Amino acid sequence: MDAYRTKRPGEERGFALDWPELGPGETLAEDLGWLIVPQELDAAALTLAGAALEAARTVATLAGGRAGHLYHVSQRVRTSLGRTLSRAMLVRVAEG
Repeated sequence: MDAYRTKRPGEERGFALDWPELGPGETLAEDLGWLIVPQELDAAALTLAGAALEAARTVATLAGGRAGHLYHVSQRVRTSLGRTLSRAMLVRVAEG
């Protein structure tokens, strides 16, 4: 799991995930989705506001979240060699 990250409830912030396990010449080919746990179903929830896929890196833009809460954010990707990989990070929402 990648390092612990922080954001404030009112900000929209991008967090990058690097994929060092890619082999020589292998790239990220397809974003299979992001998952945020816990999933909260109200206006204060941490949400995925955007996502980007690069050759060896992905970026999640996260918005919202409850101050003081800790979220597990994970992603799955498919590589140019057909492998399915996953990575995760912890995001703490700091007091505003």
